[in-house]
This record gives sequence, structure tokens and C-alpha cells, in this order.
Amino acid sequence: MKKIISSLLIAGVTLLALPNDPVELSLIAKAAEKKAIVLATMKLDQETQKKFGDLYDQYQEKMMKLRIQELSIIAEYAKNYNNLTNDTADKLIANWMDVEEAEHKLKKEYIEKFKKVLPSSEVIRYYQIENKFELMRELQRSELIPLAIPAQLQTTK
Repeated sequence: MKKIISSLLIAGVTLLALPNDPVELSLIAKAAEKKAIVLATMKLDQETQKKFGDLYDQYQEKMMKLRIQELSIIAEYAKNYNNLTNDTADKLIANWMDVEEAEHKLKKEYIEKFKKVLPSSEVIRYYQIENKFELMRELQRSELIPLAIPAQLQTTK
């Protein structure tokens, strides 16, 4: 009973702290759902799950910031889609590569951190799970974002 009450209190406090932005709310909901799936799939004992869960939350928070940067790049692309100049394309490519590099660096950093709480065989399992989520996200994104129209083709419409 105490666990139920404390869970409800935590949930209530969490709800008060939630943002009003529907996109942010959606990201938070998806993140919570993803964490539940990851933890269920990892099948860790309670003590290890706590250590891993805390580290997982830190990692996902940092990754979420990179995802938000990625969304702003996509928004900039959408804004310029019909008049995509080479200069704008260069900026978008540079920003996209910066985010990609930051993601890669973050993954490498957290592999070492995860190895402090999990054996390497569990770390690789986690990253396999993470990669499956990444592939689904990439597929959804690729379906939503149209290919760029090169500047020389825009003038021949």
C-alpha cells in the first residue's frame, strides 16, 4: 500500500512538472514507454536494474536533447523545403553532422559507464535493444521527410 501511495504521489508531482507543449509531452510519454520495454527486455535483478535505470535515465536525457536539436534541423529543412538554397543546405548538413557526431560520442561515453554496472554481454544486449528503437525512429522519420529538391530542378517546375 505504501508503494502505491508513494507511486501516486510521485506521479502527481511529475504531472505538475510536465510541460504544456504537446510535442514534449509526446516525447516524455514515448520515453517512459521505451524505458519500460528496455527494462523488461533486459531482465536484470532489482539491484542492477536500479543502477542501470539511473544511468539509463541520464543517457536518455542527454540523447533527448540531441533529438530536440535534430527536430529543429528538420523544422528548418521543412521551412526551406520549397526554396532550398545551397547555402541553407550546407548549414543543415553541417548541423546534422554535428548532432550525429555528438550522438556517437555520447554512445561511446555511456558504453564505458554502462560497463561499470553491467557485464559487457549485457551492455551489448542493451545497445542491440537501443539500435532496434533507433531503426524504428529512423524509418518513421524517413517516411515523413521528403527528399530535397535540388535548386536546379526547382526552377524547371
